[in-house]
Amino acid sequence: MLTSLVLSMTLAAPVPAPAPPVPAGPAPRILELKADADGKIMVVVTRTEKLQPPGAAVNPNGAVPVVARAKSVELGEVKDLTVTTADGKKLDTEEAIKKLVKGGTVVVSADGKPVSPTFLKMFKDDVLVLASPELMGGALPGKPLPGGVRPPIQIQPVAPGIQIQPAVIQIQVAPALPAPVPAVPVK
Repeated sequence: MLTSLVLSMTLAAPVPAPAPPVPAGPAPRILELKADADGKIMVVVTRTEKLQPPGAAVNPNGAVPVVARAKSVELGEVKDLTVTTADGKKLDTEEAIKKLVKGGTVVVSADGKPVSPTFLKMFKDDVLVLASPELMGGALPGKPLPGGVRPPIQIQPVAPGIQIQPAVIQIQVAPALPAPVPAVPVK
């Protein structure tokens, strides 16, 4: 009896849920893009140029060094740009520009390849996803984040009796000061 009960419970046990898929590739960047005063949507791209630095000696082999620079260009001028929505629907660049004229949040691929669907689960289906080899890397965001850049926090001692020195924590007990007690009227 016990054997058949254990056997039936084992066979009727639910199948464990599959593990969530591991995201492929690096996490994308999130930018806010909006048309400027001229109606152009500008993005920062990384482009390589052959550039002879001023005052530098000429290379004896005759080759000019290649330099990667961050440039601000119009969204329509980005080379090999693929525009999709978060749900995977492909869009033309012109359609994307029309959607972004009033402003909007976009997801930008960090490595120039399509963004993993695992990362796109947290976005609404109509959020634009941009992928291009020119948009990859540590380029600056299209619009500064609200609040500006804050300096790093510097910890200051609260009471004058506590002193913090590099690599040594030293606590000095300060004398307690009497606190004034308000007089209570007698009735």
